[in-house]
Amino acid sequence: MIATIMLIAFVLVVSGIFYGWVSQFTYSEREEFQKCSKAQILTQRAYYKEDTESINIVVQNTGSVPLKGFTALVSTERSVSADNSFSAKEIEAGGIGLFPVKYEPGIRTLVVQSVECRNAQDMISVYDVEGL
Repeated sequence: MIATIMLIAFVLVVSGIFYGWVSQFTYSEREEFQKCSKAQILTQRAYYKEDTESINIVVQNTGSVPLKGFTALVSTERSVSADNSFSAKEIEAGGIGLFPVKYEPGIRTLVVQSVECRNAQDMISVYDVEGL
């Protein structure tokens, strides 16, 4: 009899802990989804800067939420590499950010993407880069 009561109490405690974890996880996922549904960026301009041998990408946050943390994906004829040096960069809603990416021969496309909200990204072809 005592073992049955202890077993029931144990099951209730474990299920309470599990319920708390699931509800917190669901809440945080919903919050992130709602924020990211309002996130959007747009490449305003990209130009080659000869003295630093870099492509400067000017990006505007056209969404209604601030974004923090960005990565630049560089696609060449043979590979795709990520430049994660913009992980601390923040762009307020409506704000503009500059992303200098080292130029490599063979670049085809450049993608600037939010780390927080992966759907907030924009791509530019190397043919659209001024000065190349």
